[in-house]
Amino acid sequence: MQIVKKISEIKEILSDLEKNNSKINLIPTMGNIHEGHLSLLKEANKFEGINVVSVFINPTQFNDIKDFENYPNTFDQDVNLLSKNNCEIIFAPNINEMYPNGLETKKTIFEYRDILCDAFRPGHFDGVTTVVNLLLDIIKPSNVFFGEKDFQQLKIVEKLIIQNKLKVNLVKCSSIRGLNGMSLSSRYTKLNTKEKTQFDKCAKIIDKNLLDLINSFDTKILENIKKELQSIGISKIDYCEVREESNLEISKTNLHSRLFLAFYVNKIRIIDNFVLY
Repeated sequence: MQIVKKISEIKEILSDLEKNNSKINLIPTMGNIHEGHLSLLKEANKFEGINVVSVFINPTQFNDIKDFENYPNTFDQDVNLLSKNNCEIIFAPNINEMYPNGLETKKTIFEYRDILCDAFRPGHFDGVTTVVNLLLDIIKPSNVFFGEKDFQQLKIVEKLIIQNKLKVNLVKCSSIRGLNGMSLSSRYTKLNTKEKTQFDKCAKIIDKNLLDLINSFDTKILENIKKELQSIGISKIDYCEVREESNLEISKTNLHSRLFLAFYVNKIRIIDNFVLY
């Protein structure tokens, strides 16, 4: 397995591979690798080609500098995990390598905006589309793999690929869930023992109401979720909504829809979504 930190070097390596008609599979990450990331690698193994995992904590997608500074950086551990899971190349540039002209972003995708996470994290998706565009331009993969945990991000990346007429196949991968039923996230490693206990209680509330929502769609259930979360000390809930998968519009049915949630356990932001059909 190779670890590459320079854009010029990764381009040279991939250019040589392309000459041999090798396809490239890209799994973009911000590090702190867990089973969710490894599931993307396992999915990539079903496709022909060389697996490239990017490990880059992208500063432009953090609307809170403290959030960026506190994001888990576990590079040595990441290298160890990836080396055991059929990753052939790790692309791990630093900030200056990716943003030589400063941390600039541009709003290029206007669909799926001003709702869900975009309404509460201004500029976040501008940073996401900026870095994804950079990575796709540098790596030029045949396939790129994204998880469904960040479903709004997935839709925006899908739109980016279509709008820019990029020749890459977007592979959508199901969320990997922990024992409590919630999607895995790097952020959850920051939860202390007390917060983990509260998080597990939140998961039970969501699971109970989720079954009711699947069996019989009723907006009162969404209010029940919020009230029950508040009853165990969750004071900040960004959203609890049912939206259509195709266009992220508010849905009045559970057909082809998902439950979208975002709330805080102390200072840790929890986001997840659940299929309702």
